[in-house]
Amino acid sequence: MLRLAKAFWDIALWRRSPAHLPASLFLLGLVAAVVAILEILAALLPPGPSDRIFTRVVLSVGLPLLFAWAVLSITRHRQRFLQTGIALLGVAVLAQLVLYPLGSLLNMVGSDRPAAIPLGVLLFVGLIWYLLACANIWRAALDSGLGVGIAISVGYLLLSMVLEQQLLPDA
Repeated sequence: MLRLAKAFWDIALWRRSPAHLPASLFLLGLVAAVVAILEILAALLPPGPSDRIFTRVVLSVGLPLLFAWAVLSITRHRQRFLQTGIALLGVAVLAQLVLYPLGSLLNMVGSDRPAAIPLGVLLFVGLIWYLLACANIWRAALDSGLGVGIAISVGYLLLSMVLEQQLLPDA
């Protein structure tokens, strides 16, 4: 398990690409289960429990996989779906472990307090890191440049934000 976490860390830091991961349906299911568990735990963090946990799990697990399938199908790289999906969800686990506690702490402190400034900066840096990590995955999966990877990462972020606002208006 530590080797897998290190592989995701190396992908997030641009030391490796999704091609270094095994194309395993079992591994995809395992990483998807970890994302789902973390999403359930995050729903229990302050400011209060969420009543739409199932929707949050579907958005955090299903949406990236559906998006990856669509992009890889359009670009005729479907054979890279398993490795790309595993890498995207693995990096999402790392991001969840950093961003969710920071977001919860920011909510507890309150955005109008001076202590919120460093937390907001850390949250912003974490989000940029996550976008760049995903850009690396897309760049490698599509054999493209960094600009394409960033465009796809930002496009996915915008899509997920719109869907989250529509499906989870109180979030």
